[in-house]
Amino acid sequence: MSPVPKRLLFVITKSFFGGAQRYVFELAVAMQAAGHTVAVACGGREELVSRLEAAGILTFEIIGAERDINLIKELRFLRSLGQIVQDFKPDIIHLNSSKAGLLGSLVARLLRVPKIIFTAHGWPFLEDRPLPWRLMAWLGSYLTGLLADRVILVSQHDQAKTHMPGVLSKCTVIHTSVPSFPLLSRAEARQALFSEAIVREHEHNIWLIMHGEINHNKNHTAVINAIAEFNSTHLTKLFYTIIGSGDLAPLLKDQVSLKGLTDYVHFLGYQSDARQYLLGFDIYVMPSKKEGLPYSLLESGMAGVPCIASRVGGIPEVILDHETGLLTDPENHMTIVAALDFLLINPDKRTLYSDNLKQHLTENFSPSTLIAKTAALYNY
Repeated sequence: MSPVPKRLLFVITKSFFGGAQRYVFELAVAMQAAGHTVAVACGGREELVSRLEAAGILTFEIIGAERDINLIKELRFLRSLGQIVQDFKPDIIHLNSSKAGLLGSLVARLLRVPKIIFTAHGWPFLEDRPLPWRLMAWLGSYLTGLLADRVILVSQHDQAKTHMPGVLSKCTVIHTSVPSFPLLSRAEARQALFSEAIVREHEHNIWLIMHGEINHNKNHTAVINAIAEFNSTHLTKLFYTIIGSGDLAPLLKDQVSLKGLTDYVHFLGYQSDARQYLLGFDIYVMPSKKEGLPYSLLESGMAGVPCIASRVGGIPEVILDHETGLLTDPENHMTIVAALDFLLINPDKRTLYSDNLKQHLTENFSPSTLIAKTAALYNY
């Protein structure tokens, strides 16, 4: 028997197009195609909203939806989302991100939404923050889990860290995934992103790439330190490109200048659909201090780019050390230097690891599996 169509409301705090937003977009499109009535509520009117509207999906703007905590804005968020829920009357509310999770679950319980699903895109209390902040983040996560009917975790790592009585039994691990997507060739990608002068200047360098929001968790500083060390001791130089924007960008640019790396670290800012440019680079580097299961790493793997990533969160479920890539210590930039050195000395390993990674993702991180397992949670 086919599942009965339902009214499904996705909620997420911000509307830029990061990993969690792509997750919401792809699920919303898939569920609408399956016959459900779908809407998405989020803060702002950025790229997520334009993509959803182009796909014919109803959107609502949540007033007061910002990441930072502010009592007045939280009250506005509650009131705004409450009105959205009353207007749309969802059978299921699917919450994403910590703030939307806690406030959304409160609203959903008060307004008696029949089913509450929460996806934790990496537990916030695992961030490298002061203890009081982490305790508050744990408490917020715990309350969200208690209020939700089901909790989706994106990695086995997060499940192992869910020490929450009454919540763990509600948890289901459903890995995020990335379908195949269009890619520009190496020459096309470089031509689209850089001037001819920059391409010529660095044609004999090893090109590194990372794309995503520039914040503390992404730990770009470690790569910059690694490049400074590597370029000072090797004839072959590294050329590092950062695609993305964020509050820490000015500080990173200051670090690059102080290290004398202005010619070797390039900031491109935000680029729509950045993944299409991945073949323009030799190695993807992810030095993060905290991750759930990052879309950008999955995208790099599906593009066939060799990957170096830190041993945090769900990353070791994707990068099997010396099998599908190399793992590093986020607190020790010299492990990044060693990994880069190994891949430069052993170019055959770069090909082997990237081939293995793409196969691993195809076999174990299937979009159809994600959609089927999530839809199963909706059917009550």
